[in-house]
Amino acid sequence: MKKFFIVLFLASSFAGYSQNDSITLVNGKWKESTIATGVIYKFIHFENKELFESNQYISIIEIGKSSGATLELFPSPVLKETSKMAAENGALAAINGSFFKFNYNYNTEDYNSVDYIRKNGKNLAPNTIVNKQRSMHQLGALAFYNKELYIIKADEIKEWEKYIQAQDVLTTGPILRVGGVDEKLSGSSFYTTRHPRTAIAKRGDGTIMLVTIDGRNEKSNGVSIKELQSILRWMGASDIINLDGGGSTTMYIEGYSDNGVVNHPTDNKLFDNKGERKVANAILLFRPKK
Repeated sequence: MKKFFIVLFLASSFAGYSQNDSITLVNGKWKESTIATGVIYKFIHFENKELFESNQYISIIEIGKSSGATLELFPSPVLKETSKMAAENGALAAINGSFFKFNYNYNTEDYNSVDYIRKNGKNLAPNTIVNKQRSMHQLGALAFYNKELYIIKADEIKEWEKYIQAQDVLTTGPILRVGGVDEKLSGSSFYTTRHPRTAIAKRGDGTIMLVTIDGRNEKSNGVSIKELQSILRWMGASDIINLDGGGSTTMYIEGYSDNGVVNHPTDNKLFDNKGERKVANAILLFRPKK
């Protein structure tokens, strides 16, 4: 009986702690600006360990379903900064994409990716399979079909992503939430350790959220996958998928800062906008075409 009450107390304490964090996040002093019709950029900086007893810098671009703005997958044949991919293609905004071979001398036919890429109906890169096991970042996908973005969970079909009916597809993951239900998470260090994170989430009304959370700095500690899942659930997401994080985590908005980077990439180990890493692909946001 005593053990039962201890478990009950711990469960109640955890629930209260999460509730306090959710209130802190949702009611926090977010700074917002409209960057295009129906597209809002918002960010918040918790500097006094208010969220998960840690400091956090969270950036979100919200894209309303009726905005007319479109998302596109952009695979670069050479590793390049997210901001440069966006600027060179006239994008309004961008975040970094999925995982890749971390070697600046690489320039191969598979676009340096370790994850499946399809662009304009053409397969550009396969999933790199190690020990006959899919990686956690090959268990979900972003699918771009007729200018609409879908977040898709893997099924049991071998090479399932090849059967997705969409012009553009990028496998990534882990997938964190599907149809309003949280996915069960692994206990591996990738999931439990705090890192910078990049994600895409979708609300039930069709609003898409591009998300970065900075890390590896005392001013922003980064989050675990569970914390990322919780943050975006509290922000109203029904579907959530993780993208490449760590030093790759980057958000770009045209005309913001000297290089458009609005978060704090970590490769220079400073809390500024200069530490951007070269990556293999990005998710670009374009204004409605006139």
